[in-house]
Amino acid sequence: MLKRFTFDGALSSPFRAAHANSFPWLFAASYAALTSVGFMLLLFLGKDGILSIADTIEKIDKMDVDGADPFTVFRMIIGSFAPLFPWIALGSFGAWVIWSVFQAASQRRYVRDERFSLRFGGDELRMMVVSLLWGGLQLVFTIIPIIIFFGGMLDVVDLALSQEDDPRLVGRVMTTMLLGGFVWLILFIAYVFFATRLAPCFALTIKERRISFFDAWNVSRGRFWPILGAYLIWAIGGGMAVSVIDQILQMPIGMSVMPRLERLQTGEELVALVMSASFLIPLFIYSFLRMFTAGLLMHAVAGPAAFAARHDPRGSVDDEIAMDAFN
Repeated sequence: MLKRFTFDGALSSPFRAAHANSFPWLFAASYAALTSVGFMLLLFLGKDGILSIADTIEKIDKMDVDGADPFTVFRMIIGSFAPLFPWIALGSFGAWVIWSVFQAASQRRYVRDERFSLRFGGDELRMMVVSLLWGGLQLVFTIIPIIIFFGGMLDVVDLALSQEDDPRLVGRVMTTMLLGGFVWLILFIAYVFFATRLAPCFALTIKERRISFFDAWNVSRGRFWPILGAYLIWAIGGGMAVSVIDQILQMPIGMSVMPRLERLQTGEELVALVMSASFLIPLFIYSFLRMFTAGLLMHAVAGPAAFAARHDPRGSVDDEIAMDAFN
């Protein structure tokens, strides 16, 4: 392990941190198993929602869509998802907890040199709080473009319903979309800056054993480009690799399932197919392999910012270890 912060150290931290031969693989396998089992459980619990959606699609197919009220069709589609909303909420909460548990385990390796272990305690609760603060940061930089784009979409709906080529309305739609795109670009650049400066907050929270969100600003001072550069190399390179693997994994699933989907006639037949072993077993295998690669990437991209927190200019973990050994 390098004793000071460098770009090379930030980039290679997933390989050079403690337990490099075992931790990433145990992390990814556990993450894949837990998320895949959770997904299969939600799929089983939400089978009534799947049936509701299938029945709604059947009704829409039998309707005269061209003559139907667009808002009526929209309400039918949204209403068909109602049985799924409780399970979506449960799944979202479960995903938040799982992410916090694995993020805490990941940061403990980078900062404390701990072996792989999963638990739920103070570290994980603090990760949940920090993730909420991080979500708030993202919301600050996305809410304005969302509002602008939403207004533009309302204008598009008005234009479609009026069935008239009103130049003023068309111009307003184009202006709104261009403005939204420009504002989004400016805010995205600002978000990248603030996100990079605050990125060590997760590792710093584990290091300090307290919520240290804004304190991460001090850790990243003078380290912006090394942290961002190392993160982008992992995120872009790893993301491309995961995407390619995902496409390869989808091929056998698609070739085996699509012919069966084309023969379906009713929603009951769809639910029967989705709940069958011939569908669930390949789906679980796909989900496990897909989430295994995602788990590896999740752990790797956390490395650069965690390396910065480990080598906090106000007090490095390695300096503390050396002092303890000396004493």
